Amino acid sequence: MKLYHSAMEHCVPPEGLEERLQQRVLAAAPQAEKRIFRPRGYVRKAVLAAVLAVILTVSAGAAVLLGWDKVFSRRFGEEAAQTPMGQAALQDVFVSSVCDDVTLTVRQALVSDKTIYLVLDYQLPDTVDRAWLQQITESENAWVQTPNVRYFATGEMTWEDLRAADQGKWESLDWADRSASSSYLISGSALYPYRFMGGGSSSTQSQGYDPETNTLTYLLSFTTTSQTQSLTDQPLTLLVGPPTAVESDGTATSLADHPAILTFQPECVDAQTLTGEVTGDRMRVQVVLSPFAMQVETYGYNFTAPMDLLRGTTLVFRDGTTVTADQLTSSLGGGAGASTSASGEKLIHSVNCTATFRDLLDVSQVASVQVGDVTVPLE
Repeated sequence: MKLYHSAMEHCVPPEGLEERLQQRVLAAAPQAEKRIFRPRGYVRKAVLAAVLAVILTVSAGAAVLLGWDKVFSRRFGEEAAQTPMGQAALQDVFVSSVCDDVTLTVRQALVSDKTIYLVLDYQLPDTVDRAWLQQITESENAWVQTPNVRYFATGEMTWEDLRAADQGKWESLDWADRSASSSYLISGSALYPYRFMGGGSSSTQSQGYDPETNTLTYLLSFTTTSQTQSLTDQPLTLLVGPPTAVESDGTATSLADHPAILTFQPECVDAQTLTGEVTGDRMRVQVVLSPFAMQVETYGYNFTAPMDLLRGTTLVFRDGTTVTADQLTSSLGGGAGASTSASGEKLIHSVNCTATFRDLLDVSQVASVQVGDVTVPLE
């Protein structure tokens, strides 16, 4: 034991070792880590090795953190990647799915149990003219429409299963017609029975085109409003429609003639989601708060529209400060409805909104949410 302690006291890492290790970790090529998700016989992992195994301790108190993809860093800022919350939410995925002449790859994900952000690469068919497409992406008068992406709570559907079930529908669709393709992707596919009950909100943002690899990159986000399902409870399947190139004269050309799917298991170290509910006489207010988004639903209260509800919602922090939700959020979805009497009089309003935060929110510092004059404690 004495020899061991003596050796440790004189064991000093070579100069520059920490920097070299950090560069190697952050510069590791994603292609080397890709793997194919096999839905059949799926066994859920018991540990989150993908997040924790690359935290390398090289000296006392020094560690190299898992690097965020540059797409996430642009969206949330470089500083967010270094926070404990940013590291806990990050999942190194690198799962690829080959769907005939299209290949999908999810590089990384930021995960809570209700909201997920994804970096998706869409590798186009070799038949797509790369020079032509690059001209379109660089033009001021032409563009590439983002693909329609739908999310399903299942790991039971393979690409071969989907193709066998739906290929007849694909052949009859004009994929450049957004309304026609959306109808299939929303409710016409064989994946429809696996939709998230209660729905959700999503966004797709283009991150550029690489002509060398013929790949379009996207930042995706999805928040489920399901009361019974979480994103981490089962594998997640993405159904991705073809992107469409629109030339300056308005001509639309689909860049593939079929959809594609990819399945993986979302994982996070900590769910990091707080919930709260207050009920009364024919009244209910529910709140779900994660680092990425918030959901508020009211029933029998005096809100009439999602924006009205968002502006009437305030976050109360543990240090006593307050901030209205519309100052923190960047996008909004939701809906409103009302029951009606026999005479046509509106009786009870139901309003819900889902909004994503511009920056990561430290939910541990939020004590409650004020919705109108109702205070909703969070757990």
